[in-house]
Amino acid sequence: MNKRKFILTAAAAGALAGLDGFVLTRYFPPAEKAKAGKKHLVCVGDSITFGAGVIWSRKKSAWPYVLNRLLGDTWQVLNYGVSGTTAQDEADFPYLQRGHARAVMDLQPDATLLMLGTNDSKPFNWNAERYEKNMHKWIRAFNGVSKLIVLLPPKTFPGKLGVVDFFIKDEVIHDEIQPILRRLAEKENVPVIDLYAFTEGHPEYFDDGVHPNVLGNRKIAEFLAEELRNLM
Repeated sequence: MNKRKFILTAAAAGALAGLDGFVLTRYFPPAEKAKAGKKHLVCVGDSITFGAGVIWSRKKSAWPYVLNRLLGDTWQVLNYGVSGTTAQDEADFPYLQRGHARAVMDLQPDATLLMLGTNDSKPFNWNAERYEKNMHKWIRAFNGVSKLIVLLPPKTFPGKLGVVDFFIKDEVIHDEIQPILRRLAEKENVPVIDLYAFTEGHPEYFDDGVHPNVLGNRKIAEFLAEELRNLM
């Protein structure tokens, strides 16, 4: 390889490495750090929590950050959403593989919102028995270190091709995941907030049918703020 070609190849490799770093940092950031002197509310979830539908303004527009503003200065809401993750340990991208779960256990926040299931509904991931077993583990673990509140995942809507995008199955979310979550929450005496019912009549909250847009994130945050005031 001549010197000029080597320099061009090295530059291209560096650019790609930089792009990979940018993508990883933007879409899979490390767990946010807690600030001293605040009450802490941790939001555990997937891309719906992370803010994939408002990726270029997520630190302002994703519902955990809107919720933080609504709850006031005494609270710090930490966004521990990780795009693509599942509750099931044997699915394609388990939440357990990220460091965020350990961060929750170490922090022992005042409250935790738990919402995992949308990615579990995909045909190549879904196993009802395994999902229930894994969610029961998550609920017991987080409830042991924090006031836990379980969120039922939002309604998902068909995209341009007439089906829900990203292989997500809304009927699994409605018919199987919801009953499992309600059953587990009742068993462990944990409150439930129903985002499915809240979003069911509002396709305008989602540009791609799955991830809340700016409006959807704001509405979800307003709804959660009101529900949390009643619960806490």
